Amino acid sequence: MHTLEKTLNDSLAAQNNPLRFTPHYDSLWCETDDQTLFLALAELLRRVEARVCMISAYAKDEAHELVYHFDCGGVMVNVKVYVADRCVFSITPLFKSADWTERELSEIYGIALQNHPNPQRLFLDDSISQSVLDEYYSLSSMMNGRVSETLWSKVKAQKEARHG
Repeated sequence: MHTLEKTLNDSLAAQNNPLRFTPHYDSLWCETDDQTLFLALAELLRRVEARVCMISAYAKDEAHELVYHFDCGGVMVNVKVYVADRCVFSITPLFKSADWTERELSEIYGIALQNHPNPQRLFLDDSISQSVLDEYYSLSSMMNGRVSETLWSKVKAQKEARHG
């Protein structure tokens, strides 16, 4: 893992990219809120033959945190991207394995994908408004004890508004 960390960080430094990977247990992590730096990082990971395993999303207020999980020679490489405007560059042109997961992010969280080759919905019919999913609460929100009182207040208020 140390060799991969050095290779990635040396390549980033050579590109004058300020991002750096740091080890955390048995994986490498990097964080950014800069879409251009994220795309350059994805291109670097493609060059070292990483593959996208999964993309996780966490809704945080009006923003999102996306974590792109890559496998690179048996080492998990994770890139956390902060998305404030519900828009992210697609990495599907670089990694075909990102296609479905990115489209799922778009469909479920309403995140717009720039430059995605096939932005069609996966499961929901096109006649269903994107805002219908905004009425639901994610499991991560429900499980967070700090927001449970606020969450249930919102649920009760919406129920009363719908049913009078």
